[in-house]
Amino acid sequence: MTNRNQVLEYYMDALKRGQRYDRAGEKNSLKVLEEVFPEANRAAQIDLGVVEIPLDRIVGTYARGRNGAFAGNFMPLLGPNSEFGQKWVALCMAHLGDTGITDPILCFEYMGLFYVREGNKRVSVMKYFDAATISGRVTRLMPPHSDDPAVLANEEFIRFYQLSGSYAALFRKPGCYERLQAAMGFAPDHAWSKEERSHFASVISRMQAVCDSGLMPTVDETSASDALLTYLGVYPYAELDDVSDAELKKRLTALLPQLRFIAQDEPVAVSTEPEIPEQNVISRIISGIAKSVLQVAFIHAADPKRSRWSLGHEEGRLYLEKVLGDQVKTTSAVAAPGEAYEAMEQAVAGGAQVVFVTAPTLLAEARRLAAAHPGLKVLVCALSVPYGGIRTYYSRIYEGKFITGAIAGALSHGHPIGYIARYPILGTPASINAFALGARMTDPEAKIILKWSCLPGQPVQELLDSHVRALSGHEAAVAEDMRDGLDWSTCLIDEGGAVRPLASVCWDWGQQYEQLIRSIRSGGWESDDPANESAVSYWWGMSSGVVDVRLADTVPAGVRKLAEILQRDIRMSILNPFDQVITDQEGRIHSPEDHWMNPEALMRMSWLCDNVEGRIPTVDEVLPRSQETTRLLSLQP
Repeated sequence: MTNRNQVLEYYMDALKRGQRYDRAGEKNSLKVLEEVFPEANRAAQIDLGVVEIPLDRIVGTYARGRNGAFAGNFMPLLGPNSEFGQKWVALCMAHLGDTGITDPILCFEYMGLFYVREGNKRVSVMKYFDAATISGRVTRLMPPHSDDPAVLANEEFIRFYQLSGSYAALFRKPGCYERLQAAMGFAPDHAWSKEERSHFASVISRMQAVCDSGLMPTVDETSASDALLTYLGVYPYAELDDVSDAELKKRLTALLPQLRFIAQDEPVAVSTEPEIPEQNVISRIISGIAKSVLQVAFIHAADPKRSRWSLGHEEGRLYLEKVLGDQVKTTSAVAAPGEAYEAMEQAVAGGAQVVFVTAPTLLAEARRLAAAHPGLKVLVCALSVPYGGIRTYYSRIYEGKFITGAIAGALSHGHPIGYIARYPILGTPASINAFALGARMTDPEAKIILKWSCLPGQPVQELLDSHVRALSGHEAAVAEDMRDGLDWSTCLIDEGGAVRPLASVCWDWGQQYEQLIRSIRSGGWESDDPANESAVSYWWGMSSGVVDVRLADTVPAGVRKLAEILQRDIRMSILNPFDQVITDQEGRIHSPEDHWMNPEALMRMSWLCDNVEGRIPTVDEVLPRSQETTRLLSLQP
């Protein structure tokens, strides 16, 4: 049994810890809920009952009166002979004795953190002995709803807590709790078992220990939760128990560029036009010698013989070889998710210096590859994915959608126009709205009926039953298809039900790959980001030749002329579909004349124009086959 003299030694050690912490500065003072959240007395409250509270989430007290007794780490500041010191010693003896500390503390939870109302000394004793949790009766305080990311993240945490019953994870950005649930292999509505909750607590504790072992000081403001979520974007949760602590630290160290990106909260840098840096004579000579042959690997998620999407990228690869000749050497491989990393490693072992991953479903493998090979140039065909160490590329399809919308509006003769969207992901609302704005330009009363192919139902038949006269669906990944009259994305439906092709928006991946490789060969990659740690998204449009609109022979001459004028003006950057005042379905005004939308706002657009009838579905509403892509490219920031 521990004697009183031993406990007094513990107290003196705790007192020294508190004094050292307190001398470190005012920022280390104990937080006070009344100051953090002045509206606490008027806030909505929820009684959570008695729960196990992670001690590292207890950060302060309810009222200021306790500040003189405790440092910010809850270690004591008063001498051992004070009444405070005597009570602390008594509690310590109880903790080390047969009974332990049994009474739950009373505290408030606000924004995922805890503030003690009764039981501060109990918390101090338990923190001194590095206990993981303490029992407490918790009252949750609800801040008023706002667009503050921290408030939105807290609202997501509340939903997450209802499923998990866990306080182990803490995020300050919206979208993270949903991503964590998915990364653990759980359905969006999966309620955690006691065993799953206990296992996750041990995982977070282990992640924290690895981060505290000298890793995280290089990444300010990054939590163990952020580190775990970053890790799970690359490696499976199910295999984590089989990874040693040494290997775990090695993997996290390789992921430091992505962790720094999260910590610094940097926006994704968006390149809207190709840019070839200027070079002097000497650098041109060096570049010509060092990069006489650039080895480029393409990794597809589906066989080009069966996938139009992969076929478009494969034709882009062949075009790249054709136009650059002996300046490049390319390879191509097909690998499904779960098998792609091995194919990527084989490409690197074969000498690849640049790896194009042509499907967003292979994003996790691409992140892992970039972490394992810091000097490798890894690009994923996706839009604005916020991960340091890799880059993304896509096309401004909305420019072409604006033109096809104008064609549909001109020929629908007042009838509703149908639009079938594929996934509710980054860039999709911009395409829908651009189409709607184009239709309104040629028909001020145009109404767009929106359906989704990722939802249950028969969207084409539903639109036909709505008596639409024009219908827009997917883009054509391969322009060659339309030479045979196949797969036109925008069509006219006459009164007899016959379908007449009008136009299609097309990708020209060959142009995109050519310009990306020319930029890399000329030093553009290094000039954009010498350390290869920032997130860069190449989002090029019609002015770069990577997007085109093909018109069918059946388009009337006057409408064809209008479409050609719009194409010319967009290519010359004279016309931007969103440079106008726009009203959304809720009556809110967007794009006032003194503040036009920037690329990030267009990518993350999550509202619909007021002439669109329909809505954007949530991740849990889409069909299971579409949920992975929807989560990867979520509209959430």
